Amino acid sequence: MPDRDSDREFMPGDLLVFAGTGFDSRLIALASCRPWQLLLGQWFSHIGICARGPAGDVLVFESTTSCELPCEVLRRKVHGIQAHKPGQRLDVYPGKAWRLRLAPRETLTGAESRRLTSFLMADIGKPYDYDGALVAGTFVLRLCRMFLSRTDVFFCSDLVMAALKDVGLVDHDLNPRSYSPGRAVRDLTYWGTYQPLAKRGSQSQRLK
Repeated sequence: MPDRDSDREFMPGDLLVFAGTGFDSRLIALASCRPWQLLLGQWFSHIGICARGPAGDVLVFESTTSCELPCEVLRRKVHGIQAHKPGQRLDVYPGKAWRLRLAPRETLTGAESRRLTSFLMADIGKPYDYDGALVAGTFVLRLCRMFLSRTDVFFCSDLVMAALKDVGLVDHDLNPRSYSPGRAVRDLTYWGTYQPLAKRGSQSQRLK
């Protein structure tokens, strides 16, 4: 198991996937995770993506309202898109956490890594999208929103999938707003973009 206190264990493009213990987190997981994910204990309710920050260190970028750490970029607490040192974020998170790593053939080039940072930094501080988060895990409600696109707010999996789309790691026609954390993990590992969990030799693994 990697040393979670060392940010050297994280690379641009890594995803941090969380399973919270609170009522809201459990409700998100029940609404959006498949039964087999729940049976494996993978009650995914939140997700973030790693990229280099302004100082060149790897940070995890996420859209959330429930982190008490000050943003490493804005130097204050944020209700929306923020960035933290991965080890510190893991330490304060009240629940389980996994790291998903890109498949070797998908490892980011220097130019792709810089583009990922540019995309995320452009949105730092934007508010959290409560409405989008509520409907992302429900198929019927997603149909009602599939033609709507907002660029002023993000929820967690929306931000991650939009960032991956911007650097060309997922299909150009993909709608990021239709994704929940559970669906993101399912599709990204099924497509082979990210290494699967619980498979021998995979660098995707549980961290806590």
